[in-house]
Amino acid sequence: MNNEVPLAHSAKPDKGIPAQTYAEHIAAVLERAKDNVSAMTQYFSGDARVLQEAVKRAALLHDLGKLDKANQVVLEKGSKKHLPLNHVDAGTTYLSKGKEYEAAFFVYGHHIGLCSVPREAKREKLFLRDDKIHEEVDQKLSDYLAKHTEWCGKVEESSGKVVNSGWTGLARRLAFSCLVDGDYGDTAVHYGGETGKQSVSQRWKERLEALDAYAQDLQKESHASKERKAQRQKTYKTCRDADTQPSLYACDSPVGTGKTTAVMAHLLRAAIDKELRHIFVVLPYTNIIKQSVDVYRKALVLPGEYPEKVVAEHHHQADFSSYDLRQHATLWTAPIIVTTAVQFFETLGTNHPAQLRKLHELPGSAIFLDEAHAAIPTWLWPQAWR
Repeated sequence: MNNEVPLAHSAKPDKGIPAQTYAEHIAAVLERAKDNVSAMTQYFSGDARVLQEAVKRAALLHDLGKLDKANQVVLEKGSKKHLPLNHVDAGTTYLSKGKEYEAAFFVYGHHIGLCSVPREAKREKLFLRDDKIHEEVDQKLSDYLAKHTEWCGKVEESSGKVVNSGWTGLARRLAFSCLVDGDYGDTAVHYGGETGKQSVSQRWKERLEALDAYAQDLQKESHASKERKAQRQKTYKTCRDADTQPSLYACDSPVGTGKTTAVMAHLLRAAIDKELRHIFVVLPYTNIIKQSVDVYRKALVLPGEYPEKVVAEHHHQADFSSYDLRQHATLWTAPIIVTTAVQFFETLGTNHPAQLRKLHELPGSAIFLDEAHAAIPTWLWPQAWR
């Protein structure tokens, strides 16, 4: 290897974008991934330290193989060619040798997606390895680590090594999401495709007060019958005042009784009592989403706030006035996210990095599944959420 500063991403001179060094990228990914997992594990019932350590180790070593001389030649030239040596294999090799299997899974899948554990286990000695280059990587691994140490500091022993984590598939996807958001996010920021991570204050108490006022105004302006008005008021009060301790509720109030605002009142109270990060409203059709988003933006956006940053509309037909607002919606960073059932459940179950990237924002959320009669019976929901 030469003595030049190693790169993680090539320059794009035609766009005025410089190369990104390996050290810069590793530091940025590590910081963002650690922030992600730290915020997420506030709501984790297991051993948060083990999960945090696995994400941290994966972030530290996910691009170790880019330090290979042949890969550096391509990165320095700015060629559009694929790197000649699979850069993932070095990180998975080091982590697997130390029996840090969860971190190794994350490194292995951060481009191709999370693999099938049983299928990968059948590969025995080639477990999480690239069969075409594993011998070459084994010979060069110490060189990669020496170069990493030179620019990023020594790779210390893990402080939370666990051979068998016992994590569910969902827990593994959540942790993986923390890594890929760090990696994809930093790369996108470097190339100008995204801005830094955005956040908007939840202000749940103020939003509940605003919703109360909005609901009262609706009652005053409504031309509905006294009976209909009384039913809407009863529905709103019942949902708003319901105990927030239970984690699962079913609301069977019929159409026309004001569920859009009533259920939101309960979600806001739950967000206040449990110090939640987000509220999700999951709807079946895009036309219903647009209607609900209009209501929520009128009712919940506070003076001086930008409506699209508070209530994000996330579906394939959504129009955004800027790339920043699109990023805000698609990465689930808004306080309130209104999305389709397809988008929501595909994100929960996918193994693809780009789709999973936002999943770590879900823990610490209140979730409203509208039109739930089309879902599985409610008594099976606890099993489905595991």
